[in-house]
Amino acid sequence: MSTYFIYARKSTESEDRQALSIDAQVKELTDHARKEKLTIVKTFAESKSAKRSGRPVFNAMLKELKRYKGNGILCWKLDRLTRNLADAALVSEALEDGTIQDIRTPAQTFRNTSMDRFMSGLDFLVARKYIDDLSENVKRGLRAKVQQGWMPGRAPLGYLNDDNHEKGEKKIVKDPDRFPLMRKMWDMMLTGNYSVSQILKIANEQWGFKTRTTKRLGGKPLSRSSLLKYSLTLSITERWCMAVKFTQDNTSRWLPGRNSTKFR
Repeated sequence: MSTYFIYARKSTESEDRQALSIDAQVKELTDHARKEKLTIVKTFAESKSAKRSGRPVFNAMLKELKRYKGNGILCWKLDRLTRNLADAALVSEALEDGTIQDIRTPAQTFRNTSMDRFMSGLDFLVARKYIDDLSENVKRGLRAKVQQGWMPGRAPLGYLNDDNHEKGEKKIVKDPDRFPLMRKMWDMMLTGNYSVSQILKIANEQWGFKTRTTKRLGGKPLSRSSLLKYSLTLSITERWCMAVKFTQDNTSRWLPGRNSTKFR
């Protein structure tokens, strides 16, 4: 009887934005195992990027595979197993020495044959190439935005990225809910009569300050570190500059910013 470990993974980073959720993967794989009369010994699942080695659940699964030789791995796609070459080498070695009897996906089975090792190796390389391309595209987009004079990334506390523009071209505008309160906190700092702790207490307890809500974070009282970080950010000035490294000549230079959001 064929026995298998299910491995399901979804990263919280942008690399897996289109991937099935962990619960959906487990359901699909369980249904596939039932259809193919495969016995599932254990299910391993984790929310972790696979672009680097060191995933605790993945490593725990490999240890159990070495302990109970003959089990196979059932996963949604090979890029769920790994997107880095170090872990890919471990999986390939385990397949070759018999630690893993085979690796199954709903679409394909990889066994210890010359062709299957070749095809799985290609899939692992494609998964790695996807990560490399994603990283280069992000860096290129951030560099282009800086060259145009705009602050890259998410706007700092008290500001918002204008959603009326396309990604990469969003301007920075005042947050109508939080900017006035941040302005008042800054004025209190300048008087020298309030400590950071006092300002923080007033903002959270008297004003009911809450950080902006995103998909996973936000909606919480202002923290001391966020307030200190805000007090140092360059975007509180009428115009800001930023150093950017140009890969063409491997030099850095300061560029004038176009942010016209005035802190007053």
